[in-house]
Amino acid sequence: MVMNASKTFLLSLTKRSYVAAASPKAASCPSKEIQVTTLPNKLTIASLESPTPGLCKVAVAIRAGSRYEKPDNLGVSHVLRSSAGLTTKCASHFAISKNIQQIGATLSATTDRETIVYTLETTNENVECGLQYLKYAIVGQEFRPWELSDNIPRIKYEVAIVPPQAKVVDMIHKAAYRTGLGNSVFVKKYNIRKIGTETLQHYVSSNFLTNKTSVAGVGVDHVTLTHFGEALGFSTDEGETIKAKYYGGELRKDTDSRLAHIIIAGESAGLSKKEVFAYAVLRLALGCGPSIKRGAGNSPLCKAVANSLGPSTAQALAMAHSDSGLFGVLISCLPEDANHIIPSVMKALKSGVTDADVKRAKAMLTTQLLYCSESADTLLNDIVNQCALMGGAKTPALLVSDIAAVTTAEVQQALQKILNGKKSMAAIGNIHNVPYLSDL
Repeated sequence: MVMNASKTFLLSLTKRSYVAAASPKAASCPSKEIQVTTLPNKLTIASLESPTPGLCKVAVAIRAGSRYEKPDNLGVSHVLRSSAGLTTKCASHFAISKNIQQIGATLSATTDRETIVYTLETTNENVECGLQYLKYAIVGQEFRPWELSDNIPRIKYEVAIVPPQAKVVDMIHKAAYRTGLGNSVFVKKYNIRKIGTETLQHYVSSNFLTNKTSVAGVGVDHVTLTHFGEALGFSTDEGETIKAKYYGGELRKDTDSRLAHIIIAGESAGLSKKEVFAYAVLRLALGCGPSIKRGAGNSPLCKAVANSLGPSTAQALAMAHSDSGLFGVLISCLPEDANHIIPSVMKALKSGVTDADVKRAKAMLTTQLLYCSESADTLLNDIVNQCALMGGAKTPALLVSDIAAVTTAEVQQALQKILNGKKSMAAIGNIHNVPYLSDL
């Protein structure tokens, strides 16, 4: 089984490694509609035809990410994700692993600040058996102490290999939100052994609820998914609603790294807001790194760091969550270059974007969206997160229409909101020469 700690966010699409982009008019969108059903117990079911014939993928997304953690169980969602596939009341760890492998399927678990997602990948003829063991892996988890102890070295390894760029993203959320969305997606080393059976079972019982669960499938019959969702048997309690509150602030951490990684950001729009598309376009208009491997890049942010004597990069970030979001710039450079690179980046932001920048960004975003829709993995991840966080799902064709409707004025207005609003800053690495937020 594959357990991956990271997951792409909705509309945070990765760039391709070459420049040539297909014309939006010439590109084709999947024409099939997403079938969405909300059961009487408020569990959401969504299905779509697979772009890969013969292959089925099913994902169960539960709003039990790190934002729902409390001060006494910080890191529990990370341990929960790493514990996927261990013994439950329905089947042992060996039975789950052996039977999943026997049918040539894979079972994975991913987490982020909002959700934990269990994903099954199998073939058409083995989908019913695969769904049975997907259910066994989710329902009635026992978290036996000796299995949790055996899993500790793995969790320590996962924490040890977190790159500084991921750490600084974690830090900017902490600086911006304090708690909730500010909770780290990684468990702290001192807390690994403290999160035991009772803590995990209490967290699952509090968050594995029908109104917080969505089931999505690509290449799976909708009726089959509906029966699977009904059979999960989660509690119908309402659960706790935690609203995000943006504070803003600054967080710095000095390490022995040669480089400094800095994020300067402000509050943007949540996924439920129309403005989220303006920020997605703004990200590509400003630039999110070179489009060609080892290329210098021609975006405003790439030009802002072009005169640096040492290795440096600046790229826009758009991090949208269900009810809030952050938009900012990630800067990586030598510490001695920070004093002139950061002001140069801020100057580029204040210069704004042109019609040509917005047109280019919309074409790039449309191309990336259509490219990602060709992958069953990305398509399923997108659908299940839309259902879990927004209560429904849009097809790629509708998303393309939303992107096309974005105007230059809306993008400029989104940028001005960031520039004029309260900012947050996070810095990690050798940060002695990195200016403070108050100095910018």
